[in-house]
Amino acid sequence: MSGVVLSERRSHVRWITINRPERRNALDRDTIYALRDAIGESAGDAETRVVVLTGAGQAFSSGADLRAARETPAPAGEDVLESGFNAAIRAVWNLPKPVIAAVGGVATGFGCSLALAADVRLASSLARFSLIFVQRGLTVDGGASYFLPRLAGLRGMEMALTGEIIGVDEAFRLGLVNRVIPEDVFSTQVAEYAERLAQNAPLALAAIKESMHAALGSSLDTALTHEMDVQRRLGRSEDVKEGITAFLEKRAPVYKGK
Repeated sequence: MSGVVLSERRSHVRWITINRPERRNALDRDTIYALRDAIGESAGDAETRVVVLTGAGQAFSSGADLRAARETPAPAGEDVLESGFNAAIRAVWNLPKPVIAAVGGVATGFGCSLALAADVRLASSLARFSLIFVQRGLTVDGGASYFLPRLAGLRGMEMALTGEIIGVDEAFRLGLVNRVIPEDVFSTQVAEYAERLAQNAPLALAAIKESMHAALGSSLDTALTHEMDVQRRLGRSEDVKEGITAFLEKRAPVYKGK
């Protein structure tokens, strides 16, 4: 894996770290492709049940590296916005495993969009968020127009219209953050949270994410039908048999993702 993105599996948790702390983890061409690939590759790793996406140093990600884009433009005919940035968001969204964004510092521009695309956002008390695009004469991207109103409703519109940086307490109030963790225990508590999540049945985790996504644009009847279809499929799995047996035997289940 490229040095600008680190990927390491610890037990059943895959840690993917944007590793450009000297640039506040800004995403240049090489970095966004490496990030896209690292997320995609975790889909094929049967031992990875949960992915933690984070940044090195004092930032989650300051977004697209505009300086690098100006100094070293992409080759003619290459659409890095689609093949890199949009592809990375799709990789997070479509990954059949929960993705936790561990935001330990600033998440601005595309970095903020990337955090919003995750399934769970854990933020340190030092985290800050901004959809700064408008201050550069740009509209939001990275799926922010999709994720923001679903998380914050139209209250989130102000964040996009001003481009201002908001603190973690305001992000929590808006519904952008699931939990706020003190900075001095942030890494430890994120690891513990991810490990707890990874103890659950992998097939069930994937099915929950699939059902939640399918229901976003569907009617209640469609959602109910989809849930039952997936439930019947899971009912034939070894994991469900193990879950029931473990319950009856009063022990912790050992899931295999089968």
